[in-house]
Amino acid sequence: MTKLTLDEALRQVLEDDNKISKYEARVLHDLILSDGKVTDEEKQFLKKCIEENSLDEQAMKILSDLLVRADLSRR
Repeated sequence: MTKLTLDEALRQVLEDDNKISKYEARVLHDLILSDGKVTDEEKQFLKKCIEENSLDEQAMKILSDLLVRADLSRR
């Protein structure tokens, strides 16, 4: 199986309705944490998702919490 990149995953979750749902945010969350950490690149990716895409309320919480987690782990 080919490893999915974040950009590919984002394209896939946005292609149906141009919104990120709770389920789709969970997939992105798991993909980002697959190596146990949130890299600077992944952090920028999350910020881009939040700023540029329509998220439902639960998706926003999932992705925002991941950003908070990344910030806390750097302290």
